Amino acid sequence: MKQNIILQYLNERSSSPLLTDPGPSKEELNSMVQAALRVPDHALLSPWRVIAVHGDQRKRLGELWSHYLAGTRAEAEKLTHKAMRAPLILICMACIQNHSKVPAQEQCITAGLATYSILMAANSLGYDGYWRTGQAAYDQGVQQALGLKANEEIVGYLYLGTSAYKKTRASTATVQEKLSFLKSM
Repeated sequence: MKQNIILQYLNERSSSPLLTDPGPSKEELNSMVQAALRVPDHALLSPWRVIAVHGDQRKRLGELWSHYLAGTRAEAEKLTHKAMRAPLILICMACIQNHSKVPAQEQCITAGLATYSILMAANSLGYDGYWRTGQAAYDQGVQQALGLKANEEIVGYLYLGTSAYKKTRASTATVQEKLSFLKSM
């Protein structure tokens, strides 16, 4: 089977947990978000949005996480440091709309696809990254402090920049574990 460049690219994707400068420029970020506008989107609701955090704003984000999530001084320092692990952090959100034919779950999937497309677009431009959720994605205090509306939820934080060391391997699962065929009923 002849492998095309896109399939090869998808098969080689992996996360980079420690990132340094440079990160994507504003123009590159615009082009990455433009690519995400093409994800499957039932009824063309475009149920997602992104907040970009860079420069000194990362420290403010870390302080916000510390305020709402830390129980100890050590946890606060760790959370503040997490926000400095990449030159750019994107807070990716689902914006759920009431729609008779598109349930909330489908809208969240679209937001997830947009997030993944942004990550893949960053990779295609030569940047590395990783996607995180955790308590910072689900805490209502964090969500309110970030200005999320009642119909919005964080689907992930994308950390983007240049890998500081060799990338980690992605999944260890096999195709045989993930693919089956429907048998006669």
